[in-house]
Amino acid sequence: MPVLILRRGDDVAVRSDRCPHMAGPLHQGTPSGTDGDICVTCPWHGSVFRLSDGAVVHGPATASLPGFETRTEDGRLEVRVVAVPGLPVE
Repeated sequence: MPVLILRRGDDVAVRSDRCPHMAGPLHQGTPSGTDGDICVTCPWHGSVFRLSDGAVVHGPATASLPGFETRTEDGRLEVRVVAVPGLPVE
């Protein structure tokens, strides 16, 4: 499953790399700052998501961007990937 990783200092956020609107590749999107938060704009239809919590800042998407549990173990980032309804596991 493709993921998008955001690291700010010691904080790490891992989100689905696919827009919930039409599965656009968010790693090809445009990052931006909004009120101190980092957002990404989907390159296909312009939906904007706040990466810290996955919330939709601007549609057409109506569903939040799924996130995943993470931990750092021996300097490696580990991500718990579970099935997310509507997203294919590759």
